[in-house]
Amino acid sequence: MSKKRITIKDIARLTGLSVASVSMALNNDPRVAENTKRLVLETAEKLDYVPDSIGRALSSKRIGAIAVVIPHSSHSVFSHPYFNEIFEGVTEVANNHDFTIILSTSSGKQEEEDAYVKLLRTRRADGCIVASASIKDENIYRLESFGYQVVVLGRRDNYSGVSVTIDDMGGAEQVVTHLIEKHGLRRIAHISGPLGHRSAVDRLEGYRNVLGRHGIPYDENLVMEGDFSQESGEFACRQLLERKREFDAIFAANDEMAFASLKVLEEHAIEVPSDVALVGFDDISFSRIIKPPLTTVSQPMTEVGRLAATRLIDLLDGKTVEPDIVEFPTKLVVRKSCGC
Repeated sequence: MSKKRITIKDIARLTGLSVASVSMALNNDPRVAENTKRLVLETAEKLDYVPDSIGRALSSKRIGAIAVVIPHSSHSVFSHPYFNEIFEGVTEVANNHDFTIILSTSSGKQEEEDAYVKLLRTRRADGCIVASASIKDENIYRLESFGYQVVVLGRRDNYSGVSVTIDDMGGAEQVVTHLIEKHGLRRIAHISGPLGHRSAVDRLEGYRNVLGRHGIPYDENLVMEGDFSQESGEFACRQLLERKREFDAIFAANDEMAFASLKVLEEHAIEVPSDVALVGFDDISFSRIIKPPLTTVSQPMTEVGRLAATRLIDLLDGKTVEPDIVEFPTKLVVRKSCGC
């Protein structure tokens, strides 16, 4: 026996609202209070409600749009070169296949669900590329349950879908190995990314792996957590200095936090690299022109975006996509900030 299709009337009955109010809430009408919208959406999710527009779209021709979902604050989306390079690759492939691109973000770092809700309410795209999702983010599975084809950027444990990622751990190992073996540095501080994200965890793990291989004890007092922003890098570097723990190098988990660290070190008359070596991760364009130029790890994010879009379109065309996971290698880029 087939399962009874859930309708707006069912949601109205369970919430005690009128059918009109439920419909307005599902369509994000500004006249509906936010707590009412949340009640309706939560009830719809519990009932596995699929709007008629989604049902029609699933059985009709292609819409011609790809959604890029970034479930974090929109500020970082528009300011960080990492995302710009991803968009460049996605856009190139989308244009070649006559797809438009929809960008879906959240209103803040604590509201990652917002980036998904808009796509779950209405069928606005054929498939989704999800970038920078946290380790605990389960909304990817909701997209799939609603019939979306999905490609994830980044490594996710126990995820059976299609993903495209980079070797974060290997990149961290390269740059920390360089500091130890080329320059003889052993007191290496680390400013990590947000540890709710796999990329930050893997870079921290790469750092720890190299210390262990060289017989250097891991010192938690030399590790500070940031969030990949310059503000967090500045705060983390100040905290390292206030702890008064001796260090001869800083490995920042991205270039922006490295730039902020350089500023703080200069304020304290600590010279880079003669007093403290400094390295980053990303190889964004500004890393080449700061003084001193930043030693960092290059990651091919344009190629990542290009392949993710290609794989998504292949899925939409019903093609077999193998392997499920593609991992791009990273490359150490040596400049003067490490002492070379």
